[in-house]
Amino acid sequence: MKVLEKELYNDYTAADFVLDDDFVAWVRGTAPWEQAVWEEWLAQNPGKRETVESARAILLSLSFEAQPLAEATLDLEWESVRQKTLSTTREPEEEASARPVFALWAKLLAASVVLLLGVWWGSRYLPVTSDDSSQQLAEKKAMNGQQLTVKLTDGTVIVLNAGSVLRYPEHFESDKREVQLRGEAYFEVASNPKAPFLIYTDEVRVEVIGTKFTVKAYPESKEVKVAVVEGKVAVDARRESSPATQSENDVILTKNQMATLQKKNQEITVTSFEENDLLGWKNGILYFEKAGFSQLVGQLERWYGVEVVLSPEVQMDSSWRFSGKFENKSVDYILDVCRYPDLFSYKIVDNKVFISK
Repeated sequence: MKVLEKELYNDYTAADFVLDDDFVAWVRGTAPWEQAVWEEWLAQNPGKRETVESARAILLSLSFEAQPLAEATLDLEWESVRQKTLSTTREPEEEASARPVFALWAKLLAASVVLLLGVWWGSRYLPVTSDDSSQQLAEKKAMNGQQLTVKLTDGTVIVLNAGSVLRYPEHFESDKREVQLRGEAYFEVASNPKAPFLIYTDEVRVEVIGTKFTVKAYPESKEVKVAVVEGKVAVDARRESSPATQSENDVILTKNQMATLQKKNQEITVTSFEENDLLGWKNGILYFEKAGFSQLVGQLERWYGVEVVLSPEVQMDSSWRFSGKFENKSVDYILDVCRYPDLFSYKIVDNKVFISK
């Protein structure tokens, strides 16, 4: 659990917890260092303990695989389980018979979890864009603290920034080329007028023929950015639009133009941009522009592959913003600059940064 994101868990349901990577790692014992953090959060949020225990029980009982189901079928299963659970809670005198119902609920919910995890990219976050479901997608992931260059079969070159994931077919169809992105990447798309290149993120669709541009779409960020270095692209915020044709809501970008989508209201604005500022990460330059503390921490975690642990007594002013450009600097150098004059203290142990007053 990233300490700065604790508040995000306050409204979580059991289903939300079982789909959360940090929670799953803690329950399965693959992140023992999180034990104290979760115990502290539970102590501060006793009302969530029952929800957390339900989610734990589901994950611990999850030991089977399920075949993919249609989304409508999955919705019906959820509603059926919910109704059975509600009917059980209304009959306190039938406590003995409630256990089999709860067991059924847990198994069905666990099966649903497997389905959701199994189609994580295709249904919850990204649209299904191809009728050919038989083709398996390859996946490349740039871990925190690294960058990764991927060359596709059509000649397109993609550079993934830290903490980013790319999914793509081994062989493109003749009339379109589709990939899926979470995070940040720079694209040099090979030209093919007969097969538009389509990029899907959680929030937008980007369509190009042949050009150089960058897409920044980290899930935790409040905005998505698409900036064109060379050529022309179309950016569409409408998830339901046809994947192979432009919609009336497309924003057309040309050289040195950037589209910024605000996730909250789905509004897109178009501005110019400084290439060195937006693409400096390709050359080892870390850039901040009016970044809040949580944004700063998230970027440091991805860039340097560290985990930042914030002590509860550290209270950052919400109006605090930081701007700066750092070329090939160490994480402690940046922290020393950020904490000036005496905003906080820090200690680095292995790959963890402990921040305190």
